[in-house]
This record gives sequence, structure tokens and C-alpha cells, in this order.
Amino acid sequence: MIRLSRKSDYGLVALKALSGLAPDDALSARELSLQQGLPVDLTPKVLARLAQAGLVESSMGKAGGYKLAREARSISIAEVVRVLDGEPSLAPCREGILECGRIDTCDIKHPLENLHREVMDVLSRMSIAQL
Repeated sequence: MIRLSRKSDYGLVALKALSGLAPDDALSARELSLQQGLPVDLTPKVLARLAQAGLVESSMGKAGGYKLAREARSISIAEVVRVLDGEPSLAPCREGILECGRIDTCDIKHPLENLHREVMDVLSRMSIAQL
């Protein structure tokens, strides 16, 4: 089962909140965490990763804070998950972290890969604007 990590969950919540701001507005990491009930210690780290990936912009000063770097409809859920967690996986063998004696004869490896592709296609088509 693909599960969102806390980082991805918090990132999606943060991006959705930022998508509701007026174009000239921004929120500090603290304001965002308090407003959305996100952990005050983890929110700045999540926002920093999103900023590094070009999904949010940060500005300093009295009116500073974070805002979306692109339109919400152009930021996919898959992109956010990949930025915050790397490539998700349905099975640990796909990531190479599980040694399996059946890897050469596995009859569910390819169906799981197909399912993974389908799930990622759905997440790629769904944007922050649709949350």
C-alpha cells in the first residue's frame, strides 16, 4: 500500500493553504503551522525542501514568508511526494531494500509495477488545486 509520509502529508496541507492566499500575500512557517495544525518544528524543514525544488518561494522581512512559486494547478501531488519522499513504492523489492529469493521467479513483480505506474499516473494528473 502506498502511504504518504508525514512530510508529504504536511507538504500537501501547506501547499493547499498557500494556494488560497492572495497573490501578494505570504505566510511564515510558524503562521502556517499554527493555522493548519502542523508541527512547528517540522513545517520549516518541509517548506525549505519545497522551496529548494522550486514549488514555493520564500521572502524575508516584515511581509515575508512563503507563497507558491507556480500556480496550484501546475503542481502535481506526485511531484510533491517525490520532492519530500523520493520515489514511492508498493513493494520493498522494487526499491532494492529487500532481498528476496523469489526475485527471478516472482509472478507478481510485473503486475505490482503496473499498479505502481497507474497510481503514479493518477497522482501526476491530480494537482494541488484539486485538493
